[in-house]
Amino acid sequence: MAKPELTKQLMANTLKSLMQAVPLDKINVQDIVRACGLNRKTFYYHFRDKQELICWIFDKEFADLKDWNRNNTIIDELVDHLRSNKDFYSAALTSDAQNNLREHFFQVIYNGILSDIKRILGIQRMKYEDMKTTATYFTHAVIGSITQWAKEGMETSLMENSVNFHSLTRDCLQYIITEQVGK
Repeated sequence: MAKPELTKQLMANTLKSLMQAVPLDKINVQDIVRACGLNRKTFYYHFRDKQELICWIFDKEFADLKDWNRNNTIIDELVDHLRSNKDFYSAALTSDAQNNLREHFFQVIYNGILSDIKRILGIQRMKYEDMKTTATYFTHAVIGSITQWAKEGMETSLMENSVNFHSLTRDCLQYIITEQVGK
C-alpha cells in the first residue's frame, strides 16, 4: 500500500478507535491527529474535514463488498456490512454535521438505482427527467429506512424486519417503467 493510503488508513483506524469511547460528533480533527501522531496539515492534505474521512471509510469498505448471492445488487451485503460495523455506521448515518455520510450515501444509492432503471428499460426509452425523479424517490426511501434503522441502533436485522429492498425496488421500478413506457 502506498504511503498516502497508509496515512489515510491510519486516520480511519484512529477515528474508529476514538469512537469506541467518544461520540462521533464530539470528536474533532485535532483529536484524530493527536491520537495518531500526525499534524493537522497532514490531515487536511488528505481530507477536507472529518466527514470526508468518514465517507472515505465508507467508499473503501463499499468497494470491497461483493454480490455474494448474485442478485445483481449489493444492497443486502451493504446492510449486513453496516450492521456488522453498527457502532461506526449508526453514529455516521445519524450525524447531522455538514457533508455527512447520508448525503454521500445518497449519491451511491442513487447511482445504483439509476443503473437498475436503465437495465430494466433495456432498449425501451423513458424521459431522462422521469428516470431521475424515479431514482430520487426510491433513493430517499432506501436512505430513510436505513437511517431510521441506524437511529434505532441497528439492533435487529433490517432485512428480517422489513421487506427486501432489492425485490421491492426492482418490482416497483418494473411496474413504473411498464406504465411510463406503455403510455
